[in-house]
Amino acid sequence: MPSLKIVLFTSKMYQNGDHPVMLRVTHNRKLKYYGLNLSCTLQQWDQHKCRFNRNFNNYKEKNRLLHFWEEKAYRIIDGLIKEDVAFHHKIFERKFVTNHRSISVFEFFNELMEELEKKGKAGNRRVYKGAKNALKKFHPNKNLSFSDIDYIFLKKFETHLLENGCTDGGVRVYLRTLRAVINEAIRCGYATQETYPFATQFNKQGYSFSHLKSKAKPRPLSIEDMDKIKNFPLDDYPHLAKSVRYFLFSYYTRGMNFTDMAKLKWSDIYNGRLEYIRSKTSKSFSIKISEPLAEILEHFKGVNITYIFPILTDFHKSPQQVKDRVRKCLKQFNRDLKEVAELLKIDMILTSYVARHTYASTLKKKGVDIAVISEAMGHADMATTKAYLELFSSDIVDAADQVL
Repeated sequence: MPSLKIVLFTSKMYQNGDHPVMLRVTHNRKLKYYGLNLSCTLQQWDQHKCRFNRNFNNYKEKNRLLHFWEEKAYRIIDGLIKEDVAFHHKIFERKFVTNHRSISVFEFFNELMEELEKKGKAGNRRVYKGAKNALKKFHPNKNLSFSDIDYIFLKKFETHLLENGCTDGGVRVYLRTLRAVINEAIRCGYATQETYPFATQFNKQGYSFSHLKSKAKPRPLSIEDMDKIKNFPLDDYPHLAKSVRYFLFSYYTRGMNFTDMAKLKWSDIYNGRLEYIRSKTSKSFSIKISEPLAEILEHFKGVNITYIFPILTDFHKSPQQVKDRVRKCLKQFNRDLKEVAELLKIDMILTSYVARHTYASTLKKKGVDIAVISEAMGHADMATTKAYLELFSSDIVDAADQVL
């Protein structure tokens, strides 16, 4: 039967003075070493216990990781014995290395970004790229391993981001993305649950970013301010007319976001209803075309054969082309809304997202049942609102829309 031992491989030294920690497997006097993505100095290694000394950063957690790999190696050997398979280094290596694939954090980021690009999820890819670049500025070593990311690492990363002008909301996005990457790495076998650095119900001492405040929630417009936009003098400001109509369209379609508006086609209108699937959630929506909506749609008829709004054309074929075009138009839309707010003396930052909050707020103020459109629109993930809306038939929600 082969013997196993975790050793400090002193025959090799890195530039920083560390030696790699490796699993040594001995069989028929043949030695084979397997890297574990861990390293330390001679002074940080207990040669008798084959574990890290107390002077090694986060030694308890790293020793648990060593125990994990040791146990995994023993399980592989036990499995071969039970299957009556003769031990061979190649067989062991195939099983152990497959379960312990070595990949850096940045390499795995690249894999996920490539996958997102193939799926046409350009927005998500951009979020992952931003998180990766932020992490690289903090830890430029391209060989960063998942086992390097522990509680202390994350606290230092948070401090680095805040000291370099990142907002609390921005820090949350970067850390939430990094958490998603680590979760996926565990599923793929690149990282282990034993070294998971974030807080869970089983590990209250892990890192949490709950103390970081998320960005301020957009305020809804008052009924009076919304009436100002409805009565905006379009003829006096023709350069703003299109954006005002976009905003009103979003408002009358229960706060439809700009990306979904851009993708709407004339073929999505059927039997007096607008049918579309929300990009963010893949949920289907069916909205009755009210009189105000009909007036807006009438204005855009004939402008574009395929799409309702003059945002996308048949030229924009790839997901990236669509994404880039929508982003460009959204920036102009928000610039126009800022000017609209100034002209109407609306004392708040007017953006495309305000229409969604205003829709919910207006219904509540006009007495629509809280169960149809609840105050949960103000929740961080708006999950409660979505859950409530799904309980009701189109007729009930259509009736609610009539009070707008």
